[in-house]
Amino acid sequence: MSLQDFFTSLLLAVISAAVPVIAAFFVSYIKKAKENIAASTDDIKMQGYLEEIMNAISDAVAATSQTYVDALKKQGCFTLEAQKEAASKALTACVATISPAATAFIEAVYGNAKAYLMNKIEAEVRRQKFEQPATLALPAVAELESIPDTTTIAASTAAATAATVAQVAINQYSSQTPPAE
Repeated sequence: MSLQDFFTSLLLAVISAAVPVIAAFFVSYIKKAKENIAASTDDIKMQGYLEEIMNAISDAVAATSQTYVDALKKQGCFTLEAQKEAASKALTACVATISPAATAFIEAVYGNAKAYLMNKIEAEVRRQKFEQPATLALPAVAELESIPDTTTIAASTAAATAATVAQVAINQYSSQTPPAE
């Protein structure tokens, strides 16, 4: 047997022993990748459900507050009975907007969907109650007269910009020019 035949036989033996090990490694790698993809997909689905649920709760509370609660408060008729009715209206609106898949998710993870949503609605009512709405206030008429018109502001800004550009140009020119001797 020649040296070349010996190395060929050795190479074939190593390859035949390594192929099952490498194949097993690739199979386990593919299974792990599949599990990661499935877990990632489940996480994305759960995040989507939670976002859908929270948006539905927030929208239901805001809509109920705007269409029902605010009117009763203006009339001075927002009683305990009216509070219960508002909560019921918000729950009905919330349940109507949540997809069946999101409802099934709530029931699978948290149990009773209506009880879960009612707790979240109460928390959202409190959050929205104490959240300061964004307001824009216009200045009074007397203040409007003291505000310069836009032409004056634009002219002042242009003059300041031109002066800055001129100063930078002078500084650059003087730093590049050697001093006279």
